[in-house]
Parts: sequence; C-alpha cells; structure tokens
Amino acid sequence: MSVSTDRGIAVITGASAGIGREFSEQLAHRGYELILVSRDAARLGEVAASLTARYHVNAAVLAADLTVDDEVTRVVQRIAGEPRLALLVNNAGFGAVGKLAEVDPVRQDAMVRLHVLAPVRLTLAALPLLLRNRRGAVINVSSIASFIYSAGNANYSASKAYLTTFTEGMAAELAGTGVQA
Repeated sequence: MSVSTDRGIAVITGASAGIGREFSEQLAHRGYELILVSRDAARLGEVAASLTARYHVNAAVLAADLTVDDEVTRVVQRIAGEPRLALLVNNAGFGAVGKLAEVDPVRQDAMVRLHVLAPVRLTLAALPLLLRNRRGAVINVSSIASFIYSAGNANYSASKAYLTTFTEGMAAELAGTGVQA
C-alpha cells in the first residue's frame, strides 16, 4: 500500500506498457495520483484498475494518439487544468527501422511528432504549473541512440537526439527554480 501523503499528480505518456508502465507502477507506489496516457484505452483501463487496487491511488485514463495534433491538444488541455501537477513523464515512443530512402514517410513523420513535437507541447503546458508551485519535474525518456547514429536508424536517432538536447537545455534554464528536468 502507498503512503497517504499528497505527492500531487503525475502524467505519464506511453503508460500502458514497458518503461511507461513501470513509471506508473513506481509513482503509484510512492503515492502520486496518475493520469495515464496511451493510445490503447482498454489496456490503460486495466493498468489504472490494477494500480488503484494495489496502491489506493487515483489513476485516470486519457486515451490519446500523440502523433495526432488534436489529440495532443486534448492532453495539453488536461495538463494545463491540473494545478496539483508534480511530474510529467514524456515516455511514449516507437522505432521505425529501415533505410531512410526506403521507409514509410508517414511512419517517419509520426515518429518525429511523437518524439519531438508532443514532448515539447506537453512540457510547455506543464512548466507554468510546475514553476508556479516551485517543485516538480519533467522527465523525458530518450535513448542511447540519441548519442549515436547508424544505418537504418537515422530518424530515430535524430529525434531522440533532439529530445536529449531539449532536456539538457531545459535543465539549465530551470536551475534554481525548484523544478527539475
């Protein structure tokens, strides 16, 4: 069971599986209320129900495809309306492997939207709340691929490099504010 102290609200993207699911588990265990974001509403519902039962925390489901502008806007609006926001975990992501001249351009576009544009927009919604409260953090899940490149991973590595550099720059800007990146 979790501690009953009010830690605030954590928003986790890509919360239905993998690293995002683990973030959800760990934050619920620490007593955060959760807003779980992923494309798969049914799987999110299962995760939310499990976390609520195990840790006695509120776990809200927000199904959204963060490669679609209007759906990102819905998540931005939800974040902006959460005065108790304490954490934003930009975790959603996927890889699209293949030589750039041969890959599906629609899938490449979606990957860049998910790894670059969505985290920026969600972060821009979260920062005013976090700064007003003088506490909290934005966690951007990147990849070792952000430091290297290889054939077949050009866009994945580039989009993760953007996310890493964005995070490092934001961390420098936030120094001394009580908010971390």
